[in-house]
Order: sequence, then C-alpha cells, then structure tokens
Amino acid sequence: MAAHRRRQRTAGIQGLVRFSAVSLTVASAAVATAWGMGGSKNDAAQNVSVAAAPDAPADQGTGTPVPMEAAASPTGAATSVPPSPSASSPVAKRSAATTKAAPRPARTTAAPAPTKPAVKKSAPVSGSSGFTSGYPTGADARGAVKAAVAAAKADGKKVLIDFGANWCGNCKAADRVFATSGVGALLDASYHVVKVDIGSQDSSAFDLLREYCSGEGAYKVPVLVVLDGNGKVVTETHSTGNPELTENGLGAFLRKWA
Repeated sequence: MAAHRRRQRTAGIQGLVRFSAVSLTVASAAVATAWGMGGSKNDAAQNVSVAAAPDAPADQGTGTPVPMEAAASPTGAATSVPPSPSASSPVAKRSAATTKAAPRPARTTAAPAPTKPAVKKSAPVSGSSGFTSGYPTGADARGAVKAAVAAAKADGKKVLIDFGANWCGNCKAADRVFATSGVGALLDASYHVVKVDIGSQDSSAFDLLREYCSGEGAYKVPVLVVLDGNGKVVTETHSTGNPELTENGLGAFLRKWA
C-alpha cells in the first residue's frame, strides 16, 4: 500500500510538472508572438505540440494573439479603421488640388465712355451790315426794315432791302457775290441789309414790296431796294433792272448808291 501510494504521488508530481511545462511553453510562445521576439506562429504551434502531454487541458493549445488592428465595438463586434491616405497618393493629391483657393479674376478697368467730337457749326456770313445767306421764312419783314432805317439814320449809312426766294437761282448767285470779301466789305462800310422772303407767298411781304416798287409788270427777283436814313427810296431794280450778278456788277451798284 505504501509503495502504491508513493507511485501515485510520483505520478501526480510528474503530471503537475508536465502541466506546468506546457503552461510555461504556451505563455512564452504568446509573449514572443505579441512582441515580435519569438518565432513564427508555426514555431509556437510546433513547440506546443511537442511539449503537450495527453492530460494537458485542450484549450491551452495555441494562444494565438488577437490582431491589434481590431477594436471592440460597443456591440462587441470587431470593426476595422480604414487607413488615412498618404500625401503621395492620388486621392490626397486630388483633395489638395480641390482645397486650393481659386485664383482671383484680374481686375478690369471700365473703358472710358466715348466722347462725341465737337461739331463746329458754320455761322452764316455776317458783318456789321447784317447780311446772311438765304431768306428767313415767316420773319417780321416790316419790323426789320423799320429797325434798319433807324440804324441808318443814326450812322449815316443806307438800307439795302433784298426781296427774293430760297428757290431762286439768281438770288443764290447774288448771295454768293455778297459773301465775297470785296463786296462784303462794301456792305459793311455803307449798308444795313434786310432780306425779305417773297417765295413763300406771304401776303405781308408782297405788300411791303409793292410799297417800294409800284411799277407795272412782273417782279424779276431778286429785287434790290435802297433806302436812306429817312426811309425814302433811293433806287430799286424793278424799274431800272438788275445789275450783273457778279462782283464787278454788284460792286458798282453798291458804290453808286452808297
């Protein structure tokens, strides 16, 4: 009996030693695997299989470590965290390109508004005589003659009344001669000019013409009438006929009756 008990104690001690050796081997393999200091998983499994005894606990076999990438979720399931893209990856480059500030548009200055060129208005030829080309339609001819007579009485000049029409060719020819420098100087020196339009069939203009030219026959325009400072008729071309409508002809006429 005593020998039998000694054999049992010896077997129990040997089993305890084998179990302790297996536990120590498993722990060493787990630590070596976790910290990278030991062999591979195959080496750890090989060590366990060599040192394992038949009566070793079945759940002490491997001791494979849990991957560090896995983390326990609130529900207990393992979730993986996606790695962030590196700076050299195409995704990172596209992200950096989209975050760049858009270039500011270049400032443009408004073009200055175009200025209209000044239009020089050609003033009608007029000196101290008051001559202008053409015949004013609808003007107060009688009032204009009255003012001219008053001016002639004050300065000793004569009054030249030019009855004509804007459609008349001879009247336009006479205007061109009156506008020349030589004949214009004679007008300025000796006359106050009044232009009366009889081409518009204004009855008051014809009444004024008849007061100064009472002769018979049709009127050949232009009709030139010269008055003194008292408003008396000095000459009129309805009776005498017009001079030549040239610088020499009209110049001689004006010098004669100045």
